Amino acid sequence: MNQVLERISKTLELANNNSNKNEAQNAILAAQRLMAKYHLSQEDVNDFVSEKENQDSKVIEEKAADETNNEKWKRRLMVTIAQNFRCDVYHFNRKLMLVGASEDIDITKRVYLYAKHSVSSSFKAFFDNKYGHMYVDATFRNKCKRDFAYGFINGLNEKFKEQKSNKEMALIVVNPKVEEYFETINFSGVFHSRRTKIEDSYCYSEGHKKGKTLADIDTQMEGEN
Repeated sequence: MNQVLERISKTLELANNNSNKNEAQNAILAAQRLMAKYHLSQEDVNDFVSEKENQDSKVIEEKAADETNNEKWKRRLMVTIAQNFRCDVYHFNRKLMLVGASEDIDITKRVYLYAKHSVSSSFKAFFDNKYGHMYVDATFRNKCKRDFAYGFINGLNEKFKEQKSNKEMALIVVNPKVEEYFETINFSGVFHSRRTKIEDSYCYSEGHKKGKTLADIDTQMEGEN
C-alpha cells in the first residue's frame, strides 16, 4: 500500500507544481482515481506524506566507504563532500561514519564516488601527458597522485566556500540537526588523521585547478546519466 500512497503523493506534487492547468488537472484526476480504487482518503495521503517527511529529515549515522586503511586523500575527500552536502563525518574504531538525513547520505555517497573517479581519471590524464615518455617508479607516481589529489580536494573545497557565500546556498548545505546530533556522540576513541605534507607543488597546483572546475558537480553528474 505504501507504493500506492507514494505514487499518489508524487502525482499530487506534480499537480501542485505544474503551471499547465490541463496537466495539473489530469494529475489531480489520476490521483483521485487511485484513491478511489484503493479506498484511500485524503487524510491517509496526508498522514503518509507527513510520516515520510519526518523520516527524510531524521538524522542517522551510516558507515561510509571503507577508506580508513586506504589512501588518506580518499578520507579527506569524503569529509569535504559530506560537509558540503548537509552531512558530516567522524572516525571511530577506524571506521568512517557519515551523519545526516538518509537522503543526504545517499547523495553524499553518490557525489563522493563521482569525485573519487574524477580525481583518478584526471590524474591519469595529467600524469600520462607530463611523465608518460619517462620511466618513473611506483613510489614517485604514488606521491604525485597523493599531492594531486590533495590539491584537487582543496580546490574543490575553495569553490564550495565561494558558493556558500551566497546566503541561499548556505541554507542548502547546512543541516542544524547534524550539529545537534554531533553533540550527543561520545568521541572517545575517535581516530584523527595527521596533516599531510605536500612534496610536489606542481602536482598539487595542477590538481587544485582541476578540483575548482568540479564544483558544479550536480550538473556534471547529470551529464553522466
